[in-house]
Amino acid sequence: MYLFRGEFGCILHTGDFRWESGRERSQLGKRTLIDALDGDSIDVLYLDNTYCNPSFSFPSREVAAQQVIEIIARHPDHEVVIGIDTLGKEDLLLQIAEALNTKIWVWPERLRTMHLLGFFDVFTTKTCLTRVRAVPRHNVTLDTLEALNTLHPTIGIMPSGLPWMRLLSKNQGSYESQRNANNLAEKQYLYSVPYSEHSCFSEIQEFIKIVRPSTVTGIVSSSFCYNDPRWYFRRLCGATHLSFKPSCHVKTETSGKIEAKQSGSTPQSTNKLKADIRVKMKFARLSVRRSRVCILRRKRIGVKLAEAVINHNSDFIAEIT
Repeated sequence: MYLFRGEFGCILHTGDFRWESGRERSQLGKRTLIDALDGDSIDVLYLDNTYCNPSFSFPSREVAAQQVIEIIARHPDHEVVIGIDTLGKEDLLLQIAEALNTKIWVWPERLRTMHLLGFFDVFTTKTCLTRVRAVPRHNVTLDTLEALNTLHPTIGIMPSGLPWMRLLSKNQGSYESQRNANNLAEKQYLYSVPYSEHSCFSEIQEFIKIVRPSTVTGIVSSSFCYNDPRWYFRRLCGATHLSFKPSCHVKTETSGKIEAKQSGSTPQSTNKLKADIRVKMKFARLSVRRSRVCILRRKRIGVKLAEAVINHNSDFIAEIT
């Protein structure tokens, strides 16, 4: 997290964060944040709103990591591919390596990143040293796994906080529930595990209750289901501000366009509403900043005038005496 103070006020930027209150690191982070604020209130909170919706609920990373380890342990004769991004999920990979006492294969660019992070003895680019491989997430598909299984028994694991899983099979273009997705995926060698480094809705809510910002702005605008945190947490914020009901954006297979599904509104009206809100919020921020600057200028001018009056009176008294 990043905390900024100045004439613009007090601003907190969370970045990608996971607020697990039960973990020791989270308790330490909470104490550090409270000490850093030193009683000041947060004017603007820039929040990781990736999963800012009550439908997003998943276990702690420790629980999810144990699920991954158990899946791998149940397949002792299988190669294992784990889908990850170019950054992140390092803790998960370290837990797997420690629990199974094995190295983990990563691609060369990712290995350089691991070395920069200080992990020198856990990861390798030699496939002969391990059966567990961490690969780019977009490479973990049912088609790829089916091809790998023609060479050697292989399973895939997709750690993600999304409660839905896109099935690239006969039902292409449809979304199945988590349970149905897992049942079908297991037959097709692919497992989905709810491991995420972004906070779920309940964790975000707990965090908002602690910091109580005057206003909150989401930093993710192109997530699976975009949600404006102001819609859910405006009652927990110190100031009243505009908000609009969240809407899910689903990419259709036929047209490839983005459709905004929102009760009682059309895509055109939704876009117009968002544009109006952005303009109003922009002017609101400018007016707040302008008023704050004006107050500071007046204070400074007042000090200079007072000093000038005192100096003038002193000179006048000196001349009389």
